[in-house]
Amino acid sequence: MNGVTMARLISGVLIMLLLTGCDLPGLSQETVLCHHEEIPLQALKNPIPATNLGPNGRAALKGTEVRPIDDLSTWTIAEETDTRVAIIREKSTPEPNIPGGQRTHEFLSIERVAPPGQTSRPSWHMRASTRCNLYYDLGSLSPADVQLDPATPPAPDSRRISLLITEHECASGKPADGRIQLAEIQSTPTEIHLTIGVRHLDTATCPGNPQTPFTVTLDEPLGDRVLIDASLYPSRPIALATK
Repeated sequence: MNGVTMARLISGVLIMLLLTGCDLPGLSQETVLCHHEEIPLQALKNPIPATNLGPNGRAALKGTEVRPIDDLSTWTIAEETDTRVAIIREKSTPEPNIPGGQRTHEFLSIERVAPPGQTSRPSWHMRASTRCNLYYDLGSLSPADVQLDPATPPAPDSRRISLLITEHECASGKPADGRIQLAEIQSTPTEIHLTIGVRHLDTATCPGNPQTPFTVTLDEPLGDRVLIDASLYPSRPIALATK
């Protein structure tokens, strides 16, 4: 085997490792994230309505700062333990993958804690009430908003896909150059699924993150296949960014 052949073999192996996500041992298909809140995927695939909450759940809904919920049947139980209760529901009119826009899910988390400096029994207190998109847990990578660059929209003969990436974690207002990673790419006859994340900075402030250009090179022209953001749950087509 000559040097050129060996170099091509090594290059091919490295590409396969990147595309299959083998360098991300923390990649999980069992957990999704609503911001930093973990939700078991099985709770969404096999939903149990929140009307089935047990004694802990019922007590938690009466906890401190928990707003009244009249439409409990529209919520799903994400977790119910002695110390934490979480419920979630999909919004009826979501706007998918629009940075700063309406998100697809509502999430409520309540924890049982002891009031600071008191000896009274622990009571239920609101921990989180938020709206979010759901992302798969990408291990060492953080989720990001993925959009098509309107300056170079893909055409059927395109092999280079120009994207704009907006990371979620604080980055001191810096672009994510050199920290964006294509964790996985999968193709079907009708779709191309891209899983993209960002290696976050260890320490940073949060003035807002800019969009960072990122290019994905396909093995063959796009054709009429749809580009899908597979880091989202459920996965959705990648939208064109607003100019």
